[in-house]
Amino acid sequence: MTCAIDVNHVFFRYDEFRMEDITLQLHVGQQKALAGLNGSGKTTLFKLLLGLLEPESGEIFILDKKLTKDSLWEIRQDVGFLFQNPDDQLFAPTVWEDVAFGPRNLGLPKEDIEDRVEWALDRVGMSRFLNRPVNQLSHGEAKRVALAGIIAMRPSILILDEPFSGLDFKMVKKMISIFQKLRQEGASILFTTHNSFFIKNWSDSVAVIKEGRIVYDGPTTEAMRSRAVTENVGDWGQLQKEMLYSRRTLLE
Repeated sequence: MTCAIDVNHVFFRYDEFRMEDITLQLHVGQQKALAGLNGSGKTTLFKLLLGLLEPESGEIFILDKKLTKDSLWEIRQDVGFLFQNPDDQLFAPTVWEDVAFGPRNLGLPKEDIEDRVEWALDRVGMSRFLNRPVNQLSHGEAKRVALAGIIAMRPSILILDEPFSGLDFKMVKKMISIFQKLRQEGASILFTTHNSFFIKNWSDSVAVIKEGRIVYDGPTTEAMRSRAVTENVGDWGQLQKEMLYSRRTLLE
């Protein structure tokens, strides 16, 4: 099976934190959860995959292209990254300008840019907000606009850092629906989570990272029977309570 992401025996360290012998694969068309408690190394691994950090040893391949300084620009056309906090991602004056930034940076003709922005905003249900200043968006709206900016680039791989954090029950359902449509169109998805609900209900496989090491990597159907998984993800019961509270708030 072809790999969208192939991490081979990667080592990385800064100060006292170490990533040791990280080996991980995301197959084309797969949806994989990267789970672990805060500080376990999830964000650091994402930075390595994006070329923001360079491993001391080991290799990373994206769609069979080795990640190097020379290949970084080409690889980044294939990978879209969603920040946990959309405020770290949105910067243009309006929604339209923000979503158009990536396609413009590709040097596309004006008509193609307009088509991509229209398609991306429609896909995330934000078409009527195209002239809205980005600083006037709710957290959920901002997250969808940030996602629109990513998919306007037409990446093959989506890397999502805690895509459901800070969202109420209604918005979680909207985001899941968006991601499902993108996956049906061929996107491969790697996302971080520390909650077992999203592992059980929204992944084909799961890798668990603890203190810079992969302690489990396997099918979701087997994951929840593994102690390595259950000890290093959050409490689904607590999320149910939060969702119930959000649902009640929406009805008030």
